[in-house]
Amino acid sequence: MRKYLAIFKFNLKSELNFKADYIFSLLSFAIHVFVFNALWDYILQGKMIEGYGKTQLIWYIIIGEFLAYSIGKKNYIKVSDMIKNGDVANILTKPLSFMKYILANEATSIVNIAVNLVFAVILGLTMAGSITLEPIQIFLFIISIVISFFMDIFLYVFIGMLAFLTEENKSFYMVISKAMLLLIFTPLEFFPTWVQNILRFLPTTYIVYPPGKIFVNFDIKSALFLIVCQIVAFSVVYLAVYAINKKGVKNINVNGG
Repeated sequence: MRKYLAIFKFNLKSELNFKADYIFSLLSFAIHVFVFNALWDYILQGKMIEGYGKTQLIWYIIIGEFLAYSIGKKNYIKVSDMIKNGDVANILTKPLSFMKYILANEATSIVNIAVNLVFAVILGLTMAGSITLEPIQIFLFIISIVISFFMDIFLYVFIGMLAFLTEENKSFYMVISKAMLLLIFTPLEFFPTWVQNILRFLPTTYIVYPPGKIFVNFDIKSALFLIVCQIVAFSVVYLAVYAINKKGVKNINVNGG
């Protein structure tokens, strides 16, 4: 456990060195919210669509952006690069688990999450105003967003590990990130029925949609159903990561790196 804690501390120091890049990412976060604030204000003109008003939609977008900016592209790049340049073979020669090493790296995202959370709340109160929440709603939202974070990490780790099989995996990242983008700015209910039916089978849907839906358009039955769906989706992603990691590590051990 100590060695993984040391890895976490080292990567945390590295993360804190890139302050300028991180500040500009927050500016991008704010610009996106500002644009959609103006867009939904123009489209809705005080009306509600599928139970969502402007306030609900802006908070929904902020939650989606919060998830996207806290964990994302850098995770898949790190894992992919370690496999492509052979660093994974060096890790396996030491008393380290490749998966645990990756998770120790990803744990540094807790800093981004904390800062982004404060920024998201300020942005939401400024652009959308306050929103009324019930205690059970807050509790289920916390459960949902924690599952979303873990699923987000494992999904991007899976994309990175595809380098074990295909070496070049950028196309997979583009497809999956765009599938997630569909629901960051627009709730599932806004899509045609046939599109909704497709999206319900994608794990990316259960990263973005459930926490946003629970936070802004709460119904306890729907919330509990969405959390169950998240757990199922996370289990599928976790098993996929486990399988590809096992196969990749086995190939490296057999072929000698």
